[in-house]
Amino acid sequence: MNNIINIQGEKIKKKYNRELRNSGYVPCVIYRKKKNITFSVLISTLKKNLFKMNYYKIYLKIKNYSKIEAILKEIQFHPITENVIHVDFYELKKNNKYTLSIPLISEGHSIGVSKGGEYKLFLKKIKLKILKYFFLNKIFLNISNLEIGNNFYLKKIYNPKYILLHFKKEVIASVFPSRNLLKEVNKKEKDKKDKKDKKEKEKNIN
Repeated sequence: MNNIINIQGEKIKKKYNRELRNSGYVPCVIYRKKKNITFSVLISTLKKNLFKMNYYKIYLKIKNYSKIEAILKEIQFHPITENVIHVDFYELKKNNKYTLSIPLISEGHSIGVSKGGEYKLFLKKIKLKILKYFFLNKIFLNISNLEIGNNFYLKKIYNPKYILLHFKKEVIASVFPSRNLLKEVNKKEKDKKDKKDKKEKEKNIN
């Protein structure tokens, strides 16, 4: 968050987005209260700076505009090639609220997984509304205490510094019994039932 970089771009005029991409540029937009600004940046500049992903605050220097303080809103990737096809920014203004998509990172080793369960993360990113003075680029989920059958609810990561734009009772992650574990349990239950049936049979014979 302390990293502040300069990204220089050219305002888009008559060029189409496809032409820009073919020329090694990425179309971008800055969302503002006034008029939004569309511009393009060399992909090499993005790879060198923006993709470090350890900051949000940046300065954008665009031709015919004064330097703009901004934050990264979203990077859009092509679904097949995974090339960057568009980048969105918010202009930073005092006391404004901003909606960001924040990655969720699991940390720790689940007790349930060590017992043979399978961990599943349902949401890779969540949307938050935050103020200019508070930014974060990832949220960690401590899953160490998750037993088999346990859920990790969104309300566990509540923080008064931001607004969760999701249902608080939404399940973020769970630990399920694995197929092998279910087979084991079913086999034990079957063996137990067979033993009980055998005892009942022997009792009836006597």
